[in-house]
Amino acid sequence: MDDFEPLDLGKFRDIVRRESARLRLRPGPDEREITFTLALALSAAVKKIFYEKSATVFSDEPRIMIKPVVHYAQRMRIDAMEKYNAPSVFSVIQLGVNEEALGRQEYQMTVIIYLERKFLPEFLRLLQYPYIDSDDDLEAKDGCGAVVNLIVGQYKNEMAILGYKDLTMSHFESFINTAVDGVGIPKGVFDKYEIDFEIEEANRLVIEMMTLPSLPKNIQR
Repeated sequence: MDDFEPLDLGKFRDIVRRESARLRLRPGPDEREITFTLALALSAAVKKIFYEKSATVFSDEPRIMIKPVVHYAQRMRIDAMEKYNAPSVFSVIQLGVNEEALGRQEYQMTVIIYLERKFLPEFLRLLQYPYIDSDDDLEAKDGCGAVVNLIVGQYKNEMAILGYKDLTMSHFESFINTAVDGVGIPKGVFDKYEIDFEIEEANRLVIEMMTLPSLPKNIQR
């Protein structure tokens, strides 16, 4: 991954067809193609950010996995320390069709990023952000929130290339290790994509995405 390749729509169908059997996505071929394409676009967004902002490259291609959502009172249970087996910080952004829908918790997509707390200052440095004190809860939460804002903002650009309408982003919410009450996710979603990114042979960034397959698209003329 020394060189960044822009999002290539022509490659998506072949990649989806090859990976669908491995991921065992459900419930049907059409939704498999849609949701995996969205996960692939999310990984492309992160690659583009690093290509533009950092001389650091990932050790390998992002690893995309499908995992079940652990529901908790119509929300999703989260234990971030499962990602790194160490103190962690994570930030959540919701995407909806507009502000009113977000206010009603009618989410189209949820994106969560996880970072190991002790590595957070270095990760921010790689992306040309100012130094933070990771021992300060507020600074750690704000730093992680800045990263999720950056990633989701770029992700929306990739989604536009795929023909999706511009979705409204919520303000980020950040947590240390766990969210006591869980986090909101789109209703009726039972699977999540997990995308792992390695830097210097270590897993340094984990992203989870839960999405409805029926996101609004622009009318093709």
